[in-house]
Amino acid sequence: TIIPIKPQLSYQVAPDPLKVCPSAGAQPVTNAGTWGHYLCDAPWSLVNSSIYAMKEILPDPDFILWTGDDTPHVPDEKLGEESVLWIIEKLTNLIKHVFPGTQVYPAMGNHDFHPKNQFPAGENRIYRATAELWQPWLNNHSVQTFRAGAFYSQLLSSSGPARRMVVLNTNLYYDNNNQTISLEDPGGQFQWLEDTLTSAADAREKVYIIGHVPPGFFEKKRGKPWFREHFNQQYTEIIQKHHGVVVAQFFGHHHTDSFRMFYNNAGSPISVMFLAPAVTPWKTTLPGVHNGANNPGIRLFTYDRNTLQVKVGREFKLHVFVEKHSGSM
Repeated sequence: TIIPIKPQLSYQVAPDPLKVCPSAGAQPVTNAGTWGHYLCDAPWSLVNSSIYAMKEILPDPDFILWTGDDTPHVPDEKLGEESVLWIIEKLTNLIKHVFPGTQVYPAMGNHDFHPKNQFPAGENRIYRATAELWQPWLNNHSVQTFRAGAFYSQLLSSSGPARRMVVLNTNLYYDNNNQTISLEDPGGQFQWLEDTLTSAADAREKVYIIGHVPPGFFEKKRGKPWFREHFNQQYTEIIQKHHGVVVAQFFGHHHTDSFRMFYNNAGSPISVMFLAPAVTPWKTTLPGVHNGANNPGIRLFTYDRNTLQVKVGREFKLHVFVEKHSGSM
């Protein structure tokens, strides 16, 4: 699984602590190292190393889950549509180069749009352009639904039981997205998800759901939701209804190694969502959050190919403080 990468392509180990990385804002970055700093998004050296580390750990994975969020934490005026698409293309090309024969299931993160967070409920230039970049991984039908709303569904390649990947655009439900605030079902994605899971049940398929922004609350800030309340309720009800089909969910967004449990109305656990940390070590600026930085991490899951049941999750991390003055990893 690849969780938020967020390259800081302008990162530099500069003598001036205010000129190391734009994502630090006005905070001075002291003792910056080759592999990054906790106030900065990931330098390209770290991004490149993380993808090649994945190849070294497991050269031939069944597939890669890329849960999005690819541009740095900088103000909108420092980016634009062209910059956003260029960064997505650069990361896409790197993954294709290192894993040329591997199926990748990518999702969009809340920073993969301009202006950030403001994902529309219908077709637009960024959806269309991103669909073209990812077309080698997406079949023709997936390209069509991605252009319309940045979500899609595909069967996993296998000679065994039918298994399906459902990739959502949960940025439509994000509480910072003002484009969808008055909508009940942005882009018709909830209805599409209902229909997809119903069809999967009829076909006796098992499903993984992939997305970026997760439902629920942020562990590092009490009472901080990611979805608007009515969207959170709708998503939860869909999982409760279709939990027999949904084997696991994989999301990102808040750079924190965590998980979500879903329960039925009787209080019994029925589904799990895995949240992994990010490649970027950037420390969140969300007010009220302490110790919001993280060491870069990637995650490897072992699963049953017949049932999709997750068996083992292994996490590989780089300690930025230890490695910051090292010339290699």
